[in-house]
Amino acid sequence: MEFTLILPVFLMILMGMLEFGAAYDHRTAMAYAVREGARVGATLGNGGSYPDTVDPIILAAVQRGLTDPILVENINYIEIFKAGADGKPVGTAIDRYDRFGNLIGTAGWPATSRVVGLNGDSIGVRVRYDFHPTTPLGNLLGLFFGSMPPYTTIPMTDATVMHLEPTP
Repeated sequence: MEFTLILPVFLMILMGMLEFGAAYDHRTAMAYAVREGARVGATLGNGGSYPDTVDPIILAAVQRGLTDPILVENINYIEIFKAGADGKPVGTAIDRYDRFGNLIGTAGWPATSRVVGLNGDSIGVRVRYDFHPTTPLGNLLGLFFGSMPPYTTIPMTDATVMHLEPTP
């Protein structure tokens, strides 16, 4: 009798630990990817004679950083933006790309307008990713708490900001 009462609670705790571990692993991989993209973007600056190559190289760095278990198919968008002193985007200076590297809308901050140097701009890279739980925990929570929707997709966002550095 005690076993039948304790088993559902034990399974919920076990699934919660598994989900938390998977979500933490995805979050860590995402943090590495945006940091790598911002590092590459800060190094490239405005691209010098080749400004058209800057954003594709940044996007490639982000996608290289999204190693297993992060799936590129779950990326909603990747943003490259001009960051203010608070680390947030400045106005409409944002270039948003889909997971394939295609520009969504118009370029709000082309590489040619990026200021490099001591009093230059800061570049930010942000990724919006959908985490899909691996256990049925989200559906079970929806059953127990009727007003709560099932958690089949959990949106995650991570960003890194770095100062544009001049190339030596």
